[in-house]
Amino acid sequence: MKLLQASGISLAFKGVRALDNVDLAIDQGELVGIIGPNGSGKSTLFNVLSGIYRCDAGTIHLDGAPIGGLAPSRIAQRGLVRTFQNKRLFGSMSVLENVLVAALKSQAGSPLGDVFGLTRSKQGMSRGLELARRCLDRVNLSSLAAVQARDLPYGAQNRLEIARALALEPRLLLLDEPAAGLNPAERGELRGLIEKVHSDGVTIVLVEHDVRMVTGLCRRVLALDHGVKIADGPSEEVVNNPQVLEAYFGDVQSEEASHA
Repeated sequence: MKLLQASGISLAFKGVRALDNVDLAIDQGELVGIIGPNGSGKSTLFNVLSGIYRCDAGTIHLDGAPIGGLAPSRIAQRGLVRTFQNKRLFGSMSVLENVLVAALKSQAGSPLGDVFGLTRSKQGMSRGLELARRCLDRVNLSSLAAVQARDLPYGAQNRLEIARALALEPRLLLLDEPAAGLNPAERGELRGLIEKVHSDGVTIVLVEHDVRMVTGLCRRVLALDHGVKIADGPSEEVVNNPQVLEAYFGDVQSEEASHA
């Protein structure tokens, strides 16, 4: 049984087809990359899988159970968690507090219980703090736990976004362009972090414009163009696929012929 099975996913906005009959199957333990030029549907696919958008057609199953149409919070509770290219951090809160917000979502208790100091809620807070600190340690941010999120360097904000996702204890983690805006050194650090999270047993699907990073991390790559899946297979085969090359660079042969 596949950890994730999405079949026939289609979605249109005002008549414009954003996704057209896309299939995606992910095995437990995989690290899969999704590539494609701007506007190819990569983030839209993530939005559908995570419940932000509801598809017009198709089915989505997580570990055999249907999740299509569920609220994003319900999908996250079932183990599918995503990050965002545009960071959704609480800038005025500390690094630790940002992760704690996510960590407490999976703990016993309630906000009302926190106010009145109920035992169950106190235990949940204690477990949440322990989980948040573990997640910060996993992304090498423990030394910055007291710093306000808005004061972090951009690369550290990326790692904080991943720590918040890890605090939801995902089985399947969708990373949406985590290397955007990073310098080469930060990209190298991020690559090591993704490898570490994957080696800890988290299944990962990575959307990324940096094709070199994708091929370095992922044995399998899926390519989209104008909402259509045009390739799916071993990374080197996909990045050298004529349809993929044309999607990124245009019809090179036709261009050459026009100048002959």
